[in-house]
Amino acid sequence: MIMDHDGSLDDLLSLLLLSRYRSVDLLGVAITPADCLIAPAVATTRRILDLTGREHVVAAAGTLTGPNPFPMAWRTDALRVAALPVLNRHTPLTTPTPDSSLPAHQQLADWLRAADRPVTILATGPLTNLAWCLEHHTTLIDAIEELVFMGGAFDVPGNVDEPGHDGSAEWNVYWDPAGAAKVFDSPIPITVFPLDVTNTAPVTDAFVRSFGTHYGNPVSDLAGSLLALSFGTLESTGIEYCCWDSLTTSYLAQPDLFSFDEVRCDIVTTGPSQGRTVACAAGRPVRRAVSADPAGFYQHCVQTLT
Repeated sequence: MIMDHDGSLDDLLSLLLLSRYRSVDLLGVAITPADCLIAPAVATTRRILDLTGREHVVAAAGTLTGPNPFPMAWRTDALRVAALPVLNRHTPLTTPTPDSSLPAHQQLADWLRAADRPVTILATGPLTNLAWCLEHHTTLIDAIEELVFMGGAFDVPGNVDEPGHDGSAEWNVYWDPAGAAKVFDSPIPITVFPLDVTNTAPVTDAFVRSFGTHYGNPVSDLAGSLLALSFGTLESTGIEYCCWDSLTTSYLAQPDLFSFDEVRCDIVTTGPSQGRTVACAAGRPVRRAVSADPAGFYQHCVQTLT
């Protein structure tokens, strides 16, 4: 498996979860400079990998950008996470792994070329790096078994509130609509977790405080801290903070938490609806999560991270 995330609180919680799945052979982690500042996001990724015994896994910093930047107020979360005491117990790190000197899109291509069996890609951020790979190395399609993608919105409003936009898009698609469309136009099998499902797992007070009873365990301390840092999002942005990415990640260990259907869809790339995922008969088929078990997800997180 390869993970491509974009450094938000929930992306980092997803990496923490993924790192605890011992059945997962994690080949590398790419970081897209979307919902983050790239330097602290890469540093935090490195420390999470080391904390969870994945010190051999290489991280790669992204350099490609999308046309619709995330609000700067959202992108600073990784700065605060990088300063958490639980991630700074050892300075310098005792077993540092040199991170890739290649930009993430080129490193992603190298990981796929070197894989000795088909790879699952978990994308909890925009699809820009993968789109570049498909454009410049078309044979890499055969190296990908499945794309698991947190993105899109079908029958619920999007979470984009920007001037000139109609609010129908989800941010991971909106950041780079053309890149997402390129991936969706490919024959790669895609399992998508849209806002329709991921909005059903909000960060609740009870969920966050459940990690407090395990205080002193570095992994659970970090999980609880990441979740606690999301408090105030509703009050400051009008958007309830949900476990969008981490719920998607849990599918890799507990697929029975979800039900799915198949839908044909397309992505709008221009105009006031750019970034919108639209169900249409002429679109490509994707496997779509249509329901989840939030209580089972919360329990899974606590059990996995404590």
